[in-house]
Amino acid sequence: MAMQTRWRAIAGGVLVLFDAWLIWRAVRDESFRFIWARDEGEFLVFVVAVGLAAVLLIAIGLQPRERDRSGGRWMVRVAAYLIGAATLMLLALWAGTAYYTATDCPNRDADCLSLLGGMAWSLLSLPISALVIAAIEIGLWRRRRRKDGEVAG
Repeated sequence: MAMQTRWRAIAGGVLVLFDAWLIWRAVRDESFRFIWARDEGEFLVFVVAVGLAAVLLIAIGLQPRERDRSGGRWMVRVAAYLIGAATLMLLALWAGTAYYTATDCPNRDADCLSLLGGMAWSLLSLPISALVIAAIEIGLWRRRRRKDGEVAG
């Protein structure tokens, strides 16, 4: 079992190197393009997804196996919270951009600022993510306290 977690950390490291290479390539070479289906914004989504997958694999690989009383598998939870917050931000960006494109830019002008509306929705998703994370952590903390109370009492 320990070998599997070590390989996960190594795979995460390889993904970090791949992600860094992609970013370096995009910054260094202006002609480097990554267009999957529609536009160049997909490169950013791909780089973020690879980076988040790397963080999750590294967290799983480095998380100590034995549970401490204070936090459990906190590294994995932090990685999962990052992935959830980034996913919510991306969905809010797409939904906001689609909404403002449909309502404010019916003829799809190049000067349309619907992306700014999507960015505002994306920023508004950050406090929502923080509230959800706080609620989850409070629930876990209360469950641990209750469990420790049952064991002690």
